Amino acid sequence: MIYGIGTDIVSLKRIIRLNKKFGQAFAERILSPEELMEFPQAGKPVNYLAKRFAAKEAFAKAVGTGIRGAVSFRNIGIGHDEMGKPEFFYAPVLEKWLKERGISHVSLSMADEEDTVLAFVIAEK
Repeated sequence: MIYGIGTDIVSLKRIIRLNKKFGQAFAERILSPEELMEFPQAGKPVNYLAKRFAAKEAFAKAVGTGIRGAVSFRNIGIGHDEMGKPEFFYAPVLEKWLKERGISHVSLSMADEEDTVLAFVIAEK
């Protein structure tokens, strides 16, 4: 059963601007600790940031809260399964929050073009 759906589209120009303005502090604000360790090896750092920003915003919309409380940028992580499919992982506080609401699975799809990134999320009970 679907709990919620979220989508977000991000302009790469916006992320470039934020990254130039705030530098490493921007990455530290939106990346989980695991993503932050992976970030220096990212082939396209701005795309890496943009995809994670869009995915986390879409996640927050799907669960109906926006970015606040347990649903924070740093508590939401994005990795890939053995086939390369993007998937979420969570800090313990967010994992507990999802369980309390009966949210058992959250699916993620992302796409990017030259100047935009799109994320689509479905949260299920």
